[in-house]
Amino acid sequence: SLSANPRPRSRQISAEHAKVIARTGGVIGVWPPGFVYPTLQAMAVGMARLAETIGVDHVGIGSDQRGLTGPSVFDSYTQLPDLVRALLATGFNAAEVGKIVGGNYLRAFAQTLA
Repeated sequence: SLSANPRPRSRQISAEHAKVIARTGGVIGVWPPGFVYPTLQAMAVGMARLAETIGVDHVGIGSDQRGLTGPSVFDSYTQLPDLVRALLATGFNAAEVGKIVGGNYLRAFAQTLA
């Protein structure tokens, strides 16, 4: 998530840092800690705020749940369809959701191979 003052070693970044990453064509994975996002709908809203800041082409899912120091907003990736529904309910269209749940990472990965 975005933070005005991220702590050292925090997974949060500032809006300015996010914009720098986006300008390089990069993707920012939104991590799912339950203490930041208590529900999938809250995570979808956080992803929408990030997309408003840097554009939907640079938003993805932070997939390294095993690094969480507390509970996750979802127990396993079998709940990904629930996140998709939350993203759609937040106002993303189907193409944008496709980008967020994997398309943006595929694009960035393909760019590294070019």
